[in-house]
Amino acid sequence: MKLTRAADYAIRLLTHLAVDEAAGSTSREMAQKLDIPFNHMAKLVQRLRQGGYLLTKKGKGGGLKLATDPREISLAEVVAAIEGPLVVSDCIFKRHICKFSSSCKVRVCLSMLRRQMDKILSGTTIYDLAPM
Repeated sequence: MKLTRAADYAIRLLTHLAVDEAAGSTSREMAQKLDIPFNHMAKLVQRLRQGGYLLTKKGKGGGLKLATDPREISLAEVVAAIEGPLVVSDCIFKRHICKFSSSCKVRVCLSMLRRQMDKILSGTTIYDLAPM
């Protein structure tokens, strides 16, 4: 399982905003500051705003701001907002009922891995990653 660059960018953005409460920076300024291509930043901002994690304000005095306390934003939520549900691996027979599904040890192992990853991501918040 590899988290995408978009998830990394989103976590970086939210972590930075958690540290710099008075940021009020525009998407373009944040993209430059965090070394994120602007076209990626614009898409991330839109998804994070739609997910309820960011507030955006246009015009003078506008910019980006966290919509909620960083202690309340788990990495699992951010990853889901950007990438969708956490999937470790799909069965190659996903369109058919597999005759081995009841005894498949690979499926069991991958399921345990997904649960552990979910536990770690759910138990870690943006606040936990922000250098205070």
